Amino acid sequence: MLFMVTMTHTAESCPGNNPEKMPEAMESVDRMESLAKELNIKICFQVVATLEHVTYALVEADSVEALSGFFGDVPFPQMSRIVPVEDFQDVMKRMKKRLEQEK
Repeated sequence: MLFMVTMTHTAESCPGNNPEKMPEAMESVDRMESLAKELNIKICFQVVATLEHVTYALVEADSVEALSGFFGDVPFPQMSRIVPVEDFQDVMKRMKKRLEQEK
């Protein structure tokens, strides 16, 4: 399943603004690839709106539970929004098929 993940944190909790938190944050980043593999998560893309303190990620995972374990590894407080999404072309194909069936 595909999920769109939006994670936000405050400027006060941002490791970029707290040098003492930076080593732990970087360790978490270094673990991402192996943890994703362990939890069977594929990161399709991940981008950051630095000035907004927001990270966006499109991920493929078997469950929200796996995502909770993955994103829960971040060592500073964040609010996460995890929404199941579908590939646009897949939705269009399904709609066309539905239209054909109604004829």
